[in-house]
Amino acid sequence: MDIQPKRLADVVYDKLCEAVVDGTLAPGQRVRDGDLAEQLGVSRMPVREALQRLERQGLIEMIASRFTRVTAVTADMPAQSLEFLGYQLGISLRLALPRMSDEDRAEAAKLARETGGHVTTDPQKAYETNSRLGTFLAGHSGNALFETVMADAWLQVTRNLRGTFPLVKDANEMADDFARLADLITSGDEIGAESQMRDIFQLGAGQPGPAHAVEGLWDDVLN
Repeated sequence: MDIQPKRLADVVYDKLCEAVVDGTLAPGQRVRDGDLAEQLGVSRMPVREALQRLERQGLIEMIASRFTRVTAVTADMPAQSLEFLGYQLGISLRLALPRMSDEDRAEAAKLARETGGHVTTDPQKAYETNSRLGTFLAGHSGNALFETVMADAWLQVTRNLRGTFPLVKDANEMADDFARLADLITSGDEIGAESQMRDIFQLGAGQPGPAHAVEGLWDDVLN
């Protein structure tokens, strides 16, 4: 394992994150720090540190002297994650746009357009690009607490949504929505952009919400 320039515990954490998100470590699966240390070719200490970090993020459950396991996914978690994502991305826009330069807004608008382009063809690429947009916005929010919360939440949201951006509405309509979002970002209209983001996720008064888009997402595991 290449441990430079990161600390060993950070490298182990990244490896375990990948395993949890891609299902190599499945929901409910018990894990042993000794087995993981052997598989990764490291001592138990960095593994334990990584597992504790994942526990704080809600992806590992540790019961002293009993077991350590990957947390389960319940049927309502994907819908809750999608709802959370929609609202938090809207808040990100409200916080970040007034603090962005023209160049920053151009980059955020580019990511919004790319997300809209992928949403019709590749849900994984759409999710990855949308994650980059969310991280970029949080980094320009001017609020360190918000940035930390979003960084921690992305991992659980990604696991719960299986790394895909589901079609909340018709694919072409979503692509148009992201194009409008990009225009609002470019113009620096934080109120309009927040409203547009929530509309993409069908959140707010009179809208059905995004739950229907993730129905059955985990059926192959839960059934």
